[in-house]
Amino acid sequence: MASVTSLGLHQPTALEYAIQEQLLPENPPSSSYDWDITVDHTTDEEGEDELLVTKDTVIWSRGCIFRKCFGFKLEKEPITQALLTYFPNTEHADNVQNDGSKDGPGRFHNNERTLSKALVVFLKTQAHIYFLNGTSHVVHMPFEVESACAAPQGVIIQRRPRTDTGLAASLKFPRVPHNSFVSNQLSPGSIRSSQVSTFTTETLGRPKALPLRLNSNMDSLWEIPEEKNDAQWPRLIALTDPLLELGLVVTETDKSAKRKTRRNSDKSPGFLDRADEIVHIEEILPHQSHKKGKGKVVLAVTVNRETCMYTVWKLTYIHNEDPFIHGRKPTKKTDRRRSSMQPGLASGAATPLHPNFRESFGAPLPGKRSRKSEKIEKTDKTLEKLESSLGIEKESGVTRRTSRRVSSMLARADLSASQDRTAFSEQAQMSNHPNARRDTSHGSNRTRTSGVFSGQSFTGTANNGMNTLLEAPVDTLLEELRAGGDFEGFHSMGLDDHEFDGLAQEILFTRIHSIPIDNTNVRYSLSKQPARTQCKVFCLTGPESLDDGYNRQQVLMGIQDPMENRLQLLTLHLQSSKPHATPSSGPDRTVVTFGQLRKAQNVIDSCKIVDGDVSMILVLSQSSEGQRELSIQAPWAQLASVALPPKLSLANLRSLDYHGSLVNREVGMRRAVTPVVGEIAGLRHPKLRGVVDILDEDTQQHHQIRIQLQPSSPRVSKVLQVLRSALPSSSGERLITNWWEIIAWLRQQDADVTDIEWSAVVIQMLSIYLALGVDEATVPADNTPRRISRGFLRSSSGAQIDLSDWDAMNTYETPGSSTHPPWIENKAWQWIMEEDDSSLSMFRPSPERGNTTFISSHTKYASAYLCSSYGDAACGPDGYFPTSSGHDYITRMRYGQDIFLSLHLLLEEQKLNVTSSQASPPGSVDLRAVLLHIARWLKWYEWASTYELEMPLDWPEQEVESTTISISLTLTEPAYWNVFDWIRMSLSQQPQSSTFVPPIRSAMAYSIVPRIKMFEDLFRILSLRNRSPIDFVEAIFQSGITPIVLESLPEYVLAPLQDAIAQCQPCPPSTWTRELLDLVNRSDVGAVLSRSNNLRVCSTNVLAPTHVASWDFNSLCQNVMDFNDAPSDDVAESDKQAVIRAIFKQDRRLDETKMMLNTTKPRITRLDPLPEWTEPYYLEQQKEMVTRLANNTLSIPAGRGLMNYGLRFPLLTQKFHINGFILNCTVKPNNVTVGVDKTLFTEEKIAWAFFHSGVAGGLSISRQAKGIDTSWILYNKPGNDLSNRHAGFLLALGLNGHLKGVAKWVAFKYLTPKHTMTSIGLLLGLAASYIGTMDSLITRLLSVHVTRMLPRGAAELNLSPLTQTTGIMGIGLLYCNSQHRRMSEIMMSEIEHVEAEEEEEPLRTECYRLAAGFALGFINLGKGTDLKGLHDMRITEKLLTLASATKKAEHVHMLDRSTAAAVMAITLICMKSEDHIVARKVDVPDAPLQFDYIRPDILLLRTVSKHLILWSEIEPTHDWIRKNLPRCYHSRLQPSKYPSDHPSRGPLNSTLLPFLTILAGLCFSIALRFAGSGNLKVRDLLLSYIHRYYGQCRTASPKASFDDRTVLVTARMCLDVVSLSCATVMAGTCDLEVLRYLRSLHGRNDPDTTYGSHMATHMAMGALSLGCGTQTFNTSNLAIASLLVAFYPVFPDSVQDNKSHLQAFRHFWVLAADPRCLVTKDVATNAPVSIPIAIRLKGSPEEEARMTPCLLPPLSDILGIRTITPEFWNLELNFEAHPEYAEAFKRSQSLYLCRRPVSDSPFATTMLALGRQGGLGGPLSAEAAPQPLEWLFDSVPALRRLTHAERSIVLDRGVGGPDVSNGAVTAVDARLVLEDIITTGAKDDLLGLKSLFEWVEWRAGKTQEEEREKEKAKEKEDEIMSRYDNEKRIGPHWTGEGWLRESVVEGLKGSVWLASKE
Repeated sequence: MASVTSLGLHQPTALEYAIQEQLLPENPPSSSYDWDITVDHTTDEEGEDELLVTKDTVIWSRGCIFRKCFGFKLEKEPITQALLTYFPNTEHADNVQNDGSKDGPGRFHNNERTLSKALVVFLKTQAHIYFLNGTSHVVHMPFEVESACAAPQGVIIQRRPRTDTGLAASLKFPRVPHNSFVSNQLSPGSIRSSQVSTFTTETLGRPKALPLRLNSNMDSLWEIPEEKNDAQWPRLIALTDPLLELGLVVTETDKSAKRKTRRNSDKSPGFLDRADEIVHIEEILPHQSHKKGKGKVVLAVTVNRETCMYTVWKLTYIHNEDPFIHGRKPTKKTDRRRSSMQPGLASGAATPLHPNFRESFGAPLPGKRSRKSEKIEKTDKTLEKLESSLGIEKESGVTRRTSRRVSSMLARADLSASQDRTAFSEQAQMSNHPNARRDTSHGSNRTRTSGVFSGQSFTGTANNGMNTLLEAPVDTLLEELRAGGDFEGFHSMGLDDHEFDGLAQEILFTRIHSIPIDNTNVRYSLSKQPARTQCKVFCLTGPESLDDGYNRQQVLMGIQDPMENRLQLLTLHLQSSKPHATPSSGPDRTVVTFGQLRKAQNVIDSCKIVDGDVSMILVLSQSSEGQRELSIQAPWAQLASVALPPKLSLANLRSLDYHGSLVNREVGMRRAVTPVVGEIAGLRHPKLRGVVDILDEDTQQHHQIRIQLQPSSPRVSKVLQVLRSALPSSSGERLITNWWEIIAWLRQQDADVTDIEWSAVVIQMLSIYLALGVDEATVPADNTPRRISRGFLRSSSGAQIDLSDWDAMNTYETPGSSTHPPWIENKAWQWIMEEDDSSLSMFRPSPERGNTTFISSHTKYASAYLCSSYGDAACGPDGYFPTSSGHDYITRMRYGQDIFLSLHLLLEEQKLNVTSSQASPPGSVDLRAVLLHIARWLKWYEWASTYELEMPLDWPEQEVESTTISISLTLTEPAYWNVFDWIRMSLSQQPQSSTFVPPIRSAMAYSIVPRIKMFEDLFRILSLRNRSPIDFVEAIFQSGITPIVLESLPEYVLAPLQDAIAQCQPCPPSTWTRELLDLVNRSDVGAVLSRSNNLRVCSTNVLAPTHVASWDFNSLCQNVMDFNDAPSDDVAESDKQAVIRAIFKQDRRLDETKMMLNTTKPRITRLDPLPEWTEPYYLEQQKEMVTRLANNTLSIPAGRGLMNYGLRFPLLTQKFHINGFILNCTVKPNNVTVGVDKTLFTEEKIAWAFFHSGVAGGLSISRQAKGIDTSWILYNKPGNDLSNRHAGFLLALGLNGHLKGVAKWVAFKYLTPKHTMTSIGLLLGLAASYIGTMDSLITRLLSVHVTRMLPRGAAELNLSPLTQTTGIMGIGLLYCNSQHRRMSEIMMSEIEHVEAEEEEEPLRTECYRLAAGFALGFINLGKGTDLKGLHDMRITEKLLTLASATKKAEHVHMLDRSTAAAVMAITLICMKSEDHIVARKVDVPDAPLQFDYIRPDILLLRTVSKHLILWSEIEPTHDWIRKNLPRCYHSRLQPSKYPSDHPSRGPLNSTLLPFLTILAGLCFSIALRFAGSGNLKVRDLLLSYIHRYYGQCRTASPKASFDDRTVLVTARMCLDVVSLSCATVMAGTCDLEVLRYLRSLHGRNDPDTTYGSHMATHMAMGALSLGCGTQTFNTSNLAIASLLVAFYPVFPDSVQDNKSHLQAFRHFWVLAADPRCLVTKDVATNAPVSIPIAIRLKGSPEEEARMTPCLLPPLSDILGIRTITPEFWNLELNFEAHPEYAEAFKRSQSLYLCRRPVSDSPFATTMLALGRQGGLGGPLSAEAAPQPLEWLFDSVPALRRLTHAERSIVLDRGVGGPDVSNGAVTAVDARLVLEDIITTGAKDDLLGLKSLFEWVEWRAGKTQEEEREKEKAKEKEDEIMSRYDNEKRIGPHWTGEGWLRESVVEGLKGSVWLASKE
């Protein structure tokens, strides 16, 4: 039944290491360490994990290799136990769902989270958890761990119980532990006095009236538990996730212990008996799991040594969900935060106990009200009587409300009743005794349902409906007390339920069966040991054929008791129930029932032994005489005794340092011992593949042996599987036993066979047919060959050649029926086959040896075997095989046919797999030879002749004598069936008989002939469908054909399937699932959803790889100023750079912009000296010019922030460098460097320039950058003094949202020094990070910095007005869009505030009031039509009054400061509201006379305000501008061929200032309306006005009058506004037309141009290249508001000027930035590629074409995007049909494209080749380099015929990448294979070619049909035709080129025809 081999001595792998490291002494006794081996049977990873545990060290080894050592000496606690289990993998939890693929060694559990293996080491009070992939956790245990058991997820921990210390002296109530959430007061007295801790009978008023007859069950209720007694705490606790709390192990309560009066508790779960100890947990995989999904069943065994019972449980995990919101909210990992701190720490504040009787009740259901009834009132009275009788005074005013539980009741530090870490708070003991009274109210505050035990949570409630105490059934209580009964009332009140609210119930045990232990002696000495060490449990799964008709599966559980020498076997049945049968079992539908119990005495030891699919029990038994015997047995197999090998090796054969004993043969033999079964003491460490250790009694050594239960050759086991499926189940079970018998018989006979396994199965097959009866006359004479024993003699005489050794070699080289060695078929040896006939006989045996072929010798063996006793039992008259003569004729005939057909199907199955080698022994040739002989015996001549055709060419043709045997029983010959014929008929739709698989197929298991089954399903599905390519591919998918199966199909079968796939590949239907897309190799279609969540790590190579390190010693030590030019460190950053280079690859516009916005290099300027200048004067002029230029340079950072926005991903270990300024200039033509006067440019004088520089640095950090947290910000904080740069840096981080996670104490650290700039930066940054959240802490922080928001009488803080301005604006951002009443009132009052007397430096400057106006606008952003609770404030009216009405003369100078604020507030509040009334009121006045009373800049603001309110009416046309200008200025805008100051129109003077500003306002409105649109029409319009203003701003002549200068200043302001407007429209495009103007403005150096003007120019340049072309602006309400704040038209005059507008607000454009750059990447290389795309916009019929990478229109306007490229597979994203695409796209903006494999149609390939080599005008790509393998095509004859197109397919390097499928079979491979077929000419291959030709014809017919349909459609109306064409364009069809070109197929046909002629 089995073969046994010795594997040598087995020692712990790490033992040598432990001795070397002195963890163990030399030659340690086995008692000094624990050695445990874990083998995973359930997962695919086959590995043996070994743990060696000493007293303070755990050493982990895997696969006999030492891996890691864990030391615990420092913990000063002994190791209790170490084990391996699986925990949810926290690191991969997020991205596992994306791919569905598990990464690394993990597996999935029920809730589909990846589980990772972890080592858990239990010390006395803590558990250390080490994930084998690196993470580790420490969990503090609130009790002492006795032992633990690994579950499928997590561990079940058994705590060590405390001993009871005697009973209480008096009746006392349990004392409540301090700081505990559990209250155990049992008397109504405790309602009144919560501090009463003892309650004796003396305090009762009338003790005689209450006869307390307490029975034994009540003792535990009334005694006070001593401090150490923990009798009521649960013994088993679960830990399922190291990041969560411990969980409870609960069970459904025993039905018999229920009483009728106990309501509501029927469904509440309880705990296991505290005496139950966990012994074993095992996961069983049901057989149907591959059909029904994951159906794992987990069984657990506990032992109760008090009741002497073993109990088997079914273990299920409970999903804790909120019962009110079914389905879990996506919580973070901290949902049940672990409170396991060190024991000394109290967790949280001490929780006072409520003087509330209902303390132990859970919180009531929300929405459930207590119902009053007469009964309750009666109860009230009764209770009052009870209270008065007990002498309790009624306290008034005590509100009886249910106490609310804190989730973590069992805070780990508080678990003990005393202060030591003993155990859980008290819990009513659940036992199996019928008289035990209990009722639980375990509910947790999270999961409360009213006492209903639902699948996902267990919730119990106390009494009827959880009302107040007054509903407690006091009347029944009193009656029972008088009657002397039990305290039933207290029970149903739930007062003995010590709830465990804080712990979730994690694991449910459902009892299956209990069996007695039957101990003959009581073992007191062992009771200290955990039960786990006292017995051994194992589970076996019965074979699939045993499953009975009820769909039940048999599981055998063995419990071995080593002390009693007894093995108990329980049979359990697993049955998949109907979903509605057991609602309580939750998601797991498998029911486990108990079958029967068997007991075997005198079993010393036993264990499970598994070899592949076979599992048996290995039993070491002892007879009454003391004889010991090893045997393997199982209910489903025969008992077989196991004989140990004659010698057991003493070397460890499996260890890596075993050198083998071949060196010295004698020494090798001596290192072995002869085993004696009687000396075996036990069986240890059973592993996979039948490996087990036997323990030697004397030496205590482990000898490892391997017991082989099934064939080692996969082909032999396949044949046995087929035979088994063809035979009836009774004899099928005996088959493997019979096979082992034949092996034993062959060994007895000393038969001369090379492969004994194959020989045995051949003899088995032949004997099954010989059993049908043989015509004696045809049987050859018996001369069974014996093995010839050969000495080591050589033939010394040359006369006679000794060929015996050559023959011996041949038998091994050509095993089985093969005629030549398999290696002969290699190309290198082909000459042997081709030379002459003599070579074919070379490998035949020599004539002297007797020309016996394999088959003839085995026929003789089979005949001899039939005559033996074994053979007689199997095939004799009473044999169990159905062909034996004892069965009737019909049975014998039926099974004779079935077995033959089954084996034939196996042969046909192998034809469908090109990887199943025909030659390697035993191959299909061997099996075919056997079937050929059986066919001849049966006289099935058609089969025999067909088989002969399929034999190799050198197959001997004469019939051997063995084939003359004739079977006497005639079997009818079935029709011959060939798989290729069947596929050919089915594909070309010719229904004939052979299109059906032989009927035996239906009885065969799916696993034996999977491919035939797949094709059967494929043709069945196709028969019901239309047979379009889409139907074809869907059918391929449904039938289970995967890409891996496709690769191993023969080419002629693959071609039709690939044809359909190739037709669907270009545009697969959008409804297809991800698996279907993978099948057609279009996984890129869904990639927009999966790749977006995390940045892909594979980086693009930005620069050509060099061997020079990017950070070497030299570069680190260079000047720190050059830091910025160092190569980028981060992958994501280099990806960004690659995209930017791809956007602007045509020219150097971006480099030019970068150069202009650089402040780290000296600027170059030119000053040509005039002849009359002297040298000193010239130097003075140079100095003056450089000083003027410095003003220009200082304004650059504001623009640089825009350009570099979001591009950097800083290295967290390096300080982030913020650039300063180099103000020196190189003056041409002399090339001298001229410096500036340092005193003019000290840090204080240009503080704001440095602030902007800091902002520019910070804004370059991407929003996606990780690790920008408190510690990194403090790491970058400058020394002791706060700097202006760092202040700006903080503002930038806040604008990017990075301050959201910053610790609050950091804010106080920054704000305490009152450094104005830092306060501004931090407050604004925090407000921007928390925008719209109304966060209370940030509100308080901001309020402290605004005098107006301090409470009355508060001390005046000495704060600068700028900080207060910031505070006001910060409030606006924090309350953005909230319509907050209080904040709106404050802002309104600040805008209209009138000071009592005019201060010298008033706080409420125009800047402050403007900030208040903006803040009011942000709070009510765009809510002009819906002001909700603000109507009574009349905000709009007040603001309009301030903005446009005339003011009182005495206040006019103050209120004028409010005008801009009021205008801006109205603008933001009524933005886009289309409110004509407000727009008309805020608009500039109609009468030109009034213009004299309004500041020009206010006119500009009012113009913008009106048009932003009337948003939709803005049009980018000259007409619209003229229409909206006051009528008096129309003439200035008549035909624009003349400038506006042309003499014909008169010069511009100060009366025309309103004209200039209103015109600029109109331009600004248009810009905001079309912000970020890149609209060229708008750009051209604005450029025409820039041109006019530019002409106006020519440098004023020195003689210019004041009037002229006024015009000049205003025109310059308007020019700034219009240039910014133009840049806003073209944001991110780097448009050249605009850039030309801006470059000219950047070069201005005249004394009249202010700092603000330069700033506006640089901001315009930055906006134009926003994010280096990767970002643009959007037009949401918040975006428009922030652009209005940032580009506010009044710019500062000097660096420190903040009169009208705080400079810090200039960076608010960040809130409007929108990453809309579409990047297309090659999925294989992750490199950005440029391809054309088409964009469909809403409301536009035609598509817009662009080249990627490019900026997209706003995503809300896009209906869909598709790519148009021949190089990549095209993708179409339809945002209308798939809104989820839009969401995913917003996150990543990248499309991953799959490169098309080179098609072999000549035109497409030529175009592609031209494209790749830069022939189509494109740049020369990297792939255009000459191919290194070109020479192959000329030197290899087979490749010489390939066309250029096919050569490029072979050399296509662009495919590849992460997807395996890219290496799949190409059409060229198929062509070469098919051409080779014609030269070899094998029968099956030619049949396959025939099917391919027929398929091509069928396809051509289909194509003609489609063409005809098109013709018909053309005849109909145009409309129908166009519709039809659309449909046709959408769906793939058969027209066009197939996978194999038509010319290739025609060439093959020609070759076949020529071959036939030859």
